Amino acid sequence: MLPSVIRVAGGVSTSRQAAMAAALWAGTGSLVSHGAAGSLWGLDGVRTTRVEVWVLAPRNPRTPEVTVHRGKRLDRADRTVLDNIPITTVTRTIIDLSGRLEDDALLSLVEASFRSNATTPERLWSRLVALQSCGRVGGGGLRAILESRPDGARPLESRLEAIVWRLLDASDVDTPVRQHWVFANGNRYRLDFAWPHVRVAVECDGWDLHGRRERFELDETRRADLASIGWRVLPVTWRQATTAPHEVVARVRMALRAA
Repeated sequence: MLPSVIRVAGGVSTSRQAAMAAALWAGTGSLVSHGAAGSLWGLDGVRTTRVEVWVLAPRNPRTPEVTVHRGKRLDRADRTVLDNIPITTVTRTIIDLSGRLEDDALLSLVEASFRSNATTPERLWSRLVALQSCGRVGGGGLRAILESRPDGARPLESRLEAIVWRLLDASDVDTPVRQHWVFANGNRYRLDFAWPHVRVAVECDGWDLHGRRERFELDETRRADLASIGWRVLPVTWRQATTAPHEVVARVRMALRAA
């Protein structure tokens, strides 16, 4: 598979085998890292066929099949094992990837990691600050995401929610409550973003949520229940959020003023 690394014949070569082969080839102390680590961890939106490893300097192994990152040290807090593969932790992997991702994609990845309990806001913040204090990583975009995140906020549920949250957070409207629960007509509903004091909410309306009659009936019942207790719910689609963000914010602003 790589210089000095062979695979027992038979079966199908997998991404995990490729990662293990790279770690063995890179030598003692090396770790699968960056995009390869993100893919193995199943991080939201991270897809790659390229294996990346981190090695201790001054070692500098080279092969066209593997991207090598070098450093003087990698703290124990950033090291772990996945299926016997030495790999960077989810927390360190997110930090390493933060400079590669656009803001919306990074926010979606971070929130998905919180949602799955792969890491926590406190853990991610602690490692980011520790690494930045040593001058070893950038992570400016990640730091901004964590600094603007409300304390105790529930994780966002989708990439669309991440985009809408950034729109609202950057606007002049009051900061909404995320993942707000409402009881109406004996039913319990979760609103993506809400201003409970005036009963205005924003719902991220994805196409994949519809298409079935059962889903349609549930949506209409939900809409009616919320309206019956005075909630004004503004749907936001992917196209609206990505092609007309100012219009989305303007509608929210008008709804809040009217309420």
